[in-house]
Amino acid sequence: MGNNKGKLFLVLLIVVPVVWVLIWKSGKHSYQTLPVFGEVEMTGDTVPFEIPPFSFVNQNGETVTEKNFEGKIYVANFFFATCPDICPAMNKNLALVYDKFKNNPNVLFISHTVHPEHDSVPVLAEYARNFDAKLPKWHFVTGDKMDIYQLAENDYRVTTTKGSGPEDFIHSEKLVLIDQNKHIRGYYESRDYQDVQKLMDGIKVLLADSRKKNIK
Repeated sequence: MGNNKGKLFLVLLIVVPVVWVLIWKSGKHSYQTLPVFGEVEMTGDTVPFEIPPFSFVNQNGETVTEKNFEGKIYVANFFFATCPDICPAMNKNLALVYDKFKNNPNVLFISHTVHPEHDSVPVLAEYARNFDAKLPKWHFVTGDKMDIYQLAENDYRVTTTKGSGPEDFIHSEKLVLIDQNKHIRGYYESRDYQDVQKLMDGIKVLLADSRKKNIK
């Protein structure tokens, strides 16, 4: 009898920690942290990149500024309405993320056109309808081309391509995750479904971090 008890104790000693680890890892996220992108100083400290003030016009003809995103987590990207392949696939996957968090008021989305000469407010409104994007949750914005390009290159730091014709547009497949402090917390490949899933996990991490801070 004592022998059996000893064996049972040994089994529990091995199995319980394993089960606990599996439960922990199968949760909504594994309590991971996200990097803060920024300039690394000589001291080794990182000065976070911060999205500066901006002003654009959305698909409803309304002015949109950084104040619309104050204290919010949001996802940003760059596209143009006549893009035949990359942009539709990118925004289709972004729509999956939008759908996942559409009922959470702390998560927003902003898509900047890089072809404002063509992408007027009515064009953006029609484009937004293709993805069932609703305001004030998902803004499709246009504005001064120089302002958009500077924001993309200097602040969001997305990959750019140069050339003649359509290739002269800033063209990036990246989805950029921004936290409540306007800091960049992740870049994700929009046409890679696994990366889009990582973006969703990243949003959950930021939401959880925010809840922890509010509890303290």
